Amino acid sequence: MDAFIVASTRPYIGKSGIVLALLAIASDQGRRTAYFKPYGTMPATVDGMHTDLDAVYISRQASSDAPLDLVCPVVESRTFLENVVAGRQGDAREQVRDAFSRVSGGVDLVIIEGPSDIFQGRSVELSLCQVAELLDVRVLLVTAGERPGLPDAVLGAADCLGSRLAGVLFNDVSPSVADFVKSQATPFLEQHGISVFGAVPHDAMLSSVTIAEIVEELDGTVLSAEENVTATAESFMVGAMGQDKAMRFFRRRPRKVVVTGGDRSDVQLAALETDTRALVLTGDLPPSAHALSRAEELGVPMVLVALDTLSTVERLERMFGRVRLHDPAKAARIREMLTGSVDVDVMLGALIGKNARP
Repeated sequence: MDAFIVASTRPYIGKSGIVLALLAIASDQGRRTAYFKPYGTMPATVDGMHTDLDAVYISRQASSDAPLDLVCPVVESRTFLENVVAGRQGDAREQVRDAFSRVSGGVDLVIIEGPSDIFQGRSVELSLCQVAELLDVRVLLVTAGERPGLPDAVLGAADCLGSRLAGVLFNDVSPSVADFVKSQATPFLEQHGISVFGAVPHDAMLSSVTIAEIVEELDGTVLSAEENVTATAESFMVGAMGQDKAMRFFRRRPRKVVVTGGDRSDVQLAALETDTRALVLTGDLPPSAHALSRAEELGVPMVLVALDTLSTVERLERMFGRVRLHDPAKAARIREMLTGSVDVDVMLGALIGKNARP
C-alpha cells in the first residue's frame, strides 16, 4: 500500500481539487484508492457520524467505502476546541494512527489531505510535519501563484519535512505572475533543493459561483429574472459611488455580481449596463420600480437580502475565495488542467518513491 499527503501553504488555493484529480487519475490507472483527512475544520454529521463536510464528498470519489468517522477522525468542532484548551481531549495522534490503519486496509493507494497551512493542528500534534512523520509518508505541497512574493512558507515546510517533502506544485497561477513563477520562483526553490513539479494556471471558471448558490448563502429573495439563477458569476464588486463613476468602475470586470444598497437605483442601473450576472441589494431595502423593471427586461436577477453590506461582502468573499468541489464539471476541469500542466507520473513517482504506474 502506498500513501502520500497533499497539503498547502495557506487555505483556499485548490488543495482539495488537486486531491480529487489525483484520486481520479489513480483510479483510471487501476489502483484501488482511499481518501483520508486526519484533521477536519468543517464539522458535519452524516448518517449519525461526526465528520468533515468536504471529506464527505471527496471520500465518495475514492474506491474505498470506509466509514466517514474513520475517513476524518479528528474534527475541529466547538466541543473539540473546548476540550483541547481544557486539557480533556484524548490522544488525537493515536486516533489518527488507528483510523489510518483501518482506512488503508485492502487498498493500493491512500491520498491524505493535509492541513490548510503548515501549522494547522499543531495544538494536538497534528501539524503537517507531525502527521507526515506519524504516518511515515511524503508530501506534495501546493502553494499559490497569484502574486510575486518570497516562498517563505515553502521553505519553512521544507525545514521541518526534510526528505519527506517530495516537491511543490504552484496552483491557480495568474497570467500576471506566470513568468515570475517560471523564471524566478522555481529556480530559487530548486537552488534550495526543493523540486517543483509545475504550475497550474488560473481558471476563472473554477472559482465561479451560481446565483442560486449566492441566494442560498445570503438567505436572499429573488425579485427578478428568477429563471436565470443558474447563471454563474466569477467575481463580485461593491457599488457605493455615483452613477458616472460606477459605470466606469463596473466595466472593468465581466461576469460579476454587484452588491449595493436597495435604495441606490443609480448604481443599480449603471451596473445593469455592464456585464452583470446579478444585483445583490443589501439592507432589506427594495429597489425602485424602474430598476426592477430594467433588471427583468435584461434577465438579471435582483436578490434582496436582510444583511448589511459588510456582512454580505464577508460571506461573498468566502464563496468566491474557494473552489466549490461538488460540481462534476469543475472536478473534470481541475483534472484536465493538472494533467495539461504537470507530468503526473513523475509527480506520483516522487511521492510514492517508485514508478507511478501500477
